Amino acid sequence: NDPLGRAQLLEFLKKEFSAENLSFWEACEELRYGEQSRIAEIVDSIYQQFLAPGATRWVNIDSKTMERTLEGIKTPHRYVMDDAQMHIYMLMKKVGAGGAGQCRAGQDPDSLLAQDSYPRFLKSDLYKNLLAEAIIPPETKKRVFPFMRKQRHSSPSP
Repeated sequence: NDPLGRAQLLEFLKKEFSAENLSFWEACEELRYGEQSRIAEIVDSIYQQFLAPGATRWVNIDSKTMERTLEGIKTPHRYVMDDAQMHIYMLMKKVGAGGAGQCRAGQDPDSLLAQDSYPRFLKSDLYKNLLAEAIIPPETKKRVFPFMRKQRHSSPSP
């Protein structure tokens, strides 16, 4: 939910030629929380941009997830992209073996392990610079309660 952090992640993914993953995830969020009257339009847009053969911003999802998604879009609803969105989320996050992101039957186990965009982002200079800019030195922080003063180090009275 951090717009600046998401923008920095998108910039990183562009450098890695993976920006379509985040764009797909955001489009699915728009579908989930968007206007009911636009659901069919948004589903079609997501399909055309990310899932259709020859799509300009094609995302790589496994065949089982693609089958379920294609079947679901025949009767569009706001949750029709959930499986595909979760798959892309796991690719970006890279939950390895033994974690919550266990491969499902029919899923290529290397697809989860080969894509580790988010952990690489966390190690990148881009992210480190973002953190450095976000840290506020203690002297410049406002006090929560203005009546609290900085403790002074004085010698005790006799």
